[in-house]
Amino acid sequence: MYEQTELDFREAMAHVSAPVTIITTMVDGVPCGSTVSAFASLSVHPPMVFLALDNRGALINHIRSVGRFGINVLSSAQADLAVRFATRGLQDRFAGIDWVEDDGLPRINGSTAWLRCDEITCTPGGDHTVLLGTVSAAETAGVDGLTYYQRRFGSASAATSAPGMLS
Repeated sequence: MYEQTELDFREAMAHVSAPVTIITTMVDGVPCGSTVSAFASLSVHPPMVFLALDNRGALINHIRSVGRFGINVLSSAQADLAVRFATRGLQDRFAGIDWVEDDGLPRINGSTAWLRCDEITCTPGGDHTVLLGTVSAAETAGVDGLTYYQRRFGSASAATSAPGMLS
């Protein structure tokens, strides 16, 4: 029964539109990163985000050792990077892509937004680890974001805001 519930859960989550990010950190001058769609804002005062990283990946251990990470919110033109950074076993995910070092963290050029988290808290969450990050820097590029819905990439663009919504 549990296995069927897991399958049903995966199918239900495929019907939830999610932003696509690449979470990055730097270990001894070597950039590390992975595609993550389990990401959301948490708080404005102080500015905080939360995300979940698969415990099977190396990135969670790198972030724990360094104590900070960057969030590259991908633009709608960066689906190829999302696939690349989700590919297991790829030796150098950063080879040949356009990125810069931003205050010691890998920042991917062309992303719709960049966030830097210098204070983090890690909490177990099943087969993932939940990271709470206090945002120390945030920038936007004004381009449409990449989404993931029903196992396909799409584009998020600004919609008409409802009355009473903050801009």
